Parts: sequence; structure tokens; C-alpha cells
Amino acid sequence: MSRIGIFGGSFNPPHKAHRAIVRAVKEQYDLDTVYFLPSAKPPHKSNDEMVSDDHRFRMVRFLIDSMDDDDVKISDFELKKGGISYTHETLESWKNNYPGDELFFIMGGDSLETFDTWREPEKITKYATLLVVPRMGMSDSELEKLCKNRSKQFGGSFLPVKIKSKYSLISSTVIRKKFADGIDMPEGISRRVWRYIRLHGLYGCELLKYSKPPDHKELRWCLKSTLRPKRLKHTIGVAETAQMLGNLYSNGEATFAWRAELAGMLHDCAKYYSDNEQIALCDEYGIELTKTERENPSLIHAKLGAYLARERYGVNDEEILSAIRLHTVGKPDMTTLEKIIYISDYIEPGRDIPTALHPLKVIREKVRHDLDGALIDVVENTIEYLGNSGRVIDEGSLDTWKYYSQKKGQDYD
Repeated sequence: MSRIGIFGGSFNPPHKAHRAIVRAVKEQYDLDTVYFLPSAKPPHKSNDEMVSDDHRFRMVRFLIDSMDDDDVKISDFELKKGGISYTHETLESWKNNYPGDELFFIMGGDSLETFDTWREPEKITKYATLLVVPRMGMSDSELEKLCKNRSKQFGGSFLPVKIKSKYSLISSTVIRKKFADGIDMPEGISRRVWRYIRLHGLYGCELLKYSKPPDHKELRWCLKSTLRPKRLKHTIGVAETAQMLGNLYSNGEATFAWRAELAGMLHDCAKYYSDNEQIALCDEYGIELTKTERENPSLIHAKLGAYLARERYGVNDEEILSAIRLHTVGKPDMTTLEKIIYISDYIEPGRDIPTALHPLKVIREKVRHDLDGALIDVVENTIEYLGNSGRVIDEGSLDTWKYYSQKKGQDYD
């Protein structure tokens, strides 16, 4: 039997007090796992200031990433369900799916004061123990008294949570108001969440855009505030591989390795958007998509990434933008930089593809002296993988393979 904490709320936005609450309940009540549970439409709150489900879900994940605790997770149960979220329905479903778990529902003292207005409160107490966090200005003794009264009124168990964090007075409402008042970084917002809010212009913030590419440290923070850790690690691996190849194939161009590294850093800068978001953004920005791309949204992030590299990160170098745009399918007659980003995305050190037609170890050696040969190997691996997995092979990949295969054959004549 696992002791599972469920922390529901709009998390609009999530902040350090939420983080402090999770740490407190885990420690005080010996919980095995705590799930953040963002709601699609809280029944007790106005949606006037509510940002999209996708934005809130990502911000909560960034807050969780900052905790460095594998036992803190996020559930999209209510977001997928959609509509108004009623706690008793969520807990009943959870209990039915995981009958062996002991559930603990985390709520605020302000919610406990109005608990009699909630839908089916007796069912809530039947399915879970209620862990109650004091509202602002509520003393420990007041909270304990309120918990005892609610236990008598509704049955079940209401247990107080003690919060000693300096962020315990922080609330999402206060943070939104401070953003609206022009305060750049309200207290209680984690750096990743803050930069995410700025990069998307949420809560009335001025949209963060760069007139020229930011320095390495700033760019890394931006990517850290949009990409998950695994994707960020891949991105850094691609950038470092591209820089290495840039030094090998610079042909005396002083900035070539730097340009390759920048293209590598930004090649997946749009990858965090959902499929539906990517299609909608491309339509909004006038980015033309093929029928194949609309049916296979995994290809879209390259085109959208090139747009963001220019409009968000101030990249005006057309070759860098083209290298980002082409890194998924390539094209005939690519420039050296375009080839480098295409290959680096596949062979960066974090990748391991044991079943590949051409082993990565071989390609990593070949690329140091035969750029086109390595490119052909990557294209062939990609085409074989797509074919074996039953996925559509983009015409761009086939055109790339045909062009370089023929070119390689001519070189051997």
C-alpha cells in the first residue's frame, strides 16, 4: 500500500509556497508520493485570469523539476477530463484505479472554511484523508480547531499541516496582481517559472524578446525555462557536437563554430509545445505546413523553431535559421552548416540507438573526415526507422537521401 498525496488547484501560476507545502506534507505525514493535480476549470474560481491548461501544466512541471525529488509528480487527469473539476469525482476515480493506495487530499484552510459548499463533501472524506494547510493569518490553534469541527461535521479525518516557509504567505492571486502592477519578478516565483511567464507574455507581462542572440548563459536559462531536463540535455549535446564539427569544417571562418553552436542550441527551441499548439502557432504566424507535416506534427517543431529563433531570440543569420528549419528532414544540396546541425541532432553523445542500420559509433568516427558519408548514414537510419515503425516517411528525407546517394556515387566514378 502506498500513501499518496494529491495536491489539486489551478496553479495559476505555481509558486514556491506550493513547493513548500508539498515538502511539508511529505515529511509530516510520511507520504510516498505527492501528485500535483492541475484543474481544468476550478468550480470556485473565476476563469478571467486563467492561462491555458498547457501553460499551467508546463509551469508546474518546471516547479517540480526545481525540487529534484522523484517522488513528486504531476497528473493530467483533470486536464484530460476537461470541464469543471469536482474533487469527489477525481478521488473516486483514483480510488477505483488504485484501490490499494491510501489517499491524502491537500487543501487550504480557506477551502476548509467553505467545505460545506463543495459538491458531495461526505464522499471526499470517504475516499481520502484531508491534509489542511493554514490560510494567510490563520494560527496553528485556529487550524486545529477548524479541522476538529469539520471532522465532527463530515466524518473522516482532517489533519493540520504546519508550514514554516518564508513563502507561506505567497498566493497565486497576489503574484498575478504584482505582475499586473508592473513588478518584474514577484517574490515567490521560481526563476524557471518566471522566465517562462516572460517568454510567453502571461499575466500581462511584457513579452520577452531579444533584438540579438542572448549570451550563452542567458540563452541556456531561457531553454531551461521551456525545455524539460532530458530535452535540454539533448540540446546541449547537439550544440557541443555542432561546435566540434564547426571547428573541423570551418574552412578558416572565425565565427563558424560559434554559429554552429548557436544553431544547435536553438534547433529544438519549439519542441516543448504540444502538437495542437504547434499547428495553431504555425497557422497564426503564417508558417506553411504540408499535409504530411499536419499528419505528423513531430516534424513541425523545426519550422516553428526557426521562426522563434528569429522572432524571440533575435537570430537574423539566414543560414542558422535554415539549419534549424532543416534539421529533421534535410534537403538536397545543403550547406556545411545545415549538414552539421542535421547530423549533430542524430549523433550527439546522449543518443543510443542499438538497432540502427549504421551504428552511431561508426557515424561519429566517419563524420570527422566524411561529412556527406555521415549524412547518408543518418538519412538511411532515419528512413529505416520510420519504415519499420509504420510511420510516414517525409518526401524531404527521401529527396535528401536520393541526392546525396547519387552524389556519393558520382564521386566514386
